[in-house]
Amino acid sequence: MSSASTNRLHALDWLPGIEFFEADFGGQPFGRHCHDAFAIGAIAAGIGGYLCRGSRHSLPRRTLSLMNPGEMHTGYALSPRLRYRMLYATEESVATLLDEAHPRGFRELTADDRGGGIAHRLTEIRTCLDAPHDAGWKLRVETALSELLRHTLTRHAGLTHRPPGQESAAVRTVREYLDALAETPRDGNSADTSLCSLAERVQLHPNYLLQTFARQVGIPPYAYWQYRRIERAKALLLAGETAVDVAYRLGFHDQAHFLRSFRRITGATPGAFLVHRA
Repeated sequence: MSSASTNRLHALDWLPGIEFFEADFGGQPFGRHCHDAFAIGAIAAGIGGYLCRGSRHSLPRRTLSLMNPGEMHTGYALSPRLRYRMLYATEESVATLLDEAHPRGFRELTADDRGGGIAHRLTEIRTCLDAPHDAGWKLRVETALSELLRHTLTRHAGLTHRPPGQESAAVRTVREYLDALAETPRDGNSADTSLCSLAERVQLHPNYLLQTFARQVGIPPYAYWQYRRIERAKALLLAGETAVDVAYRLGFHDQAHFLRSFRRITGATPGAFLVHRA
């Protein structure tokens, strides 16, 4: 890779077998190599290419790169600048996040990213990884990962999975737990809250819980918890607490992060909310 190349690799320590890679380069090609994981990538700018399965393949913007574990290939840029994002997930990590012990391989090496859905999900994961690691950070990352893997493997690898069910008791238990965390997030539990830990609490598979919860509640667990935290924030603000104190009490990384979250959900800043209520 040329000296002008830049790349970043994120390894998720609590999820072995998951890595997220960003690259921006236009120099020397990668040598012949393979990965021990499923590789899901999207070209953000420029044109990439590789030699695999005896043929050369070009990947313009909004094209997906889909590679199976153990497939030998080379990688190179076909334009002066190439930017792309890749998610690497071993078969074991896929089995952990999805209800599928032996996922099938990708049928094609490249595919059109219809509507930019996969690229959008990769961007969302990058945003999650770059965001402040506040309460519920792991839950947010695992939700985005599960949705990306399920969407990609279902469409391009023939994945079949158990449809969402009617696990009302399990969903109620998770809701009650998230409600409690929204009230007392500084008790030390919320920092390690993850999709896997919620699933273990109710003895369900993480992906099955994610789909079932979203079907019954209308939003996934992380979004529900964020909504409940902001509802709690409203009550604290009306009781006279400052935005700084509310941000700390509810487990936000800092005041700025709290303000962004509050505005994203309510459409207003805390100050505008108080003026409106007054």
